[in-house]
Amino acid sequence: MSRLKNNSCQVGKIVVFCCNYTTSVSTDTLREAGLIPENLDVKKLPCTGRIEVSALLDAFEQGAEAVFVAGCRSDECHNLSGSRRAEKRVGYTKRLLEELDIDPDRVEMFFVHRGETQPIVDAVREMTTRIAKLGQLHSI
Repeated sequence: MSRLKNNSCQVGKIVVFCCNYTTSVSTDTLREAGLIPENLDVKKLPCTGRIEVSALLDAFEQGAEAVFVAGCRSDECHNLSGSRRAEKRVGYTKRLLEELDIDPDRVEMFFVHRGETQPIVDAVREMTTRIAKLGQLHSI
């Protein structure tokens, strides 16, 4: 895994809702290794299928510049259809953001093999790049 360039001060907070089964390495360990930025707020869920659209929107209201959900791949979902439910809710949130004149690319769903850490790091990098291109949503 390569280190994340320290551009966390250039972009605002990123919130990730993560299935408890997808990441095996603690976020503190990833932060200490320089693989994820300090501005990443990780919220673990028993299953991403429990994510509500209101929680995704609340993250933006609480200052997030980007939000993503990291769930199990469909064929590996511990709760069978949790990731599919989360994917539909993320899609609905994208449509709501468009109606609010907010770029829907600020929210995304990523699917991760159980226990893999690199896809989470890659998702953080992708969302950081998106924010850098889109500009700030909130004034810091």
